[in-house]
Amino acid sequence: MKLYQCADDVVRLLNAMDNDADISPDTIAMVIEDFQGKALDVGGYVLNLSSQREMISNHIKDMQAKLKWFDNKIENITKYIEIQMRRSDIKRINSFDGTFSMSFRKNPPKVEVFDESLIPDEYFCIKTVKEVDKNALKEVLKSGIDVQGVELIQTETLKIK
Repeated sequence: MKLYQCADDVVRLLNAMDNDADISPDTIAMVIEDFQGKALDVGGYVLNLSSQREMISNHIKDMQAKLKWFDNKIENITKYIEIQMRRSDIKRINSFDGTFSMSFRKNPPKVEVFDESLIPDEYFCIKTVKEVDKNALKEVLKSGIDVQGVELIQTETLKIK
């Protein structure tokens, strides 16, 4: 039986009790017990999924650390080769089997700002960010003041632990 079917049984039982139906305590206990058992099974499944998610998340973190290690190694060794080629005044090296080469190339020009205070205002972009201050709104709403366009709501979350 599915959880929603067990919940349907509980709802039918509650409706019957509201209509003063004669229901034995054993029936009530059995229906509630079935629902609770199924809910616990589904909750256990959620915990299992959470555990698997955590394992995958940790594996991803490990892989990201390894990826970062490789990126740093590539950057450091490339810089090492660059320094030694510049030191030796060698501009190009071709592999003996022709599979790859190493050479210097010019990058596109870029602007390097060393003192912003000397730059005329016409070269600045002014960015205006407008966002709702939810913390301030929460305090105002809690104090009883109405603000159009917002309301203070209280929600619940199912916690499985």
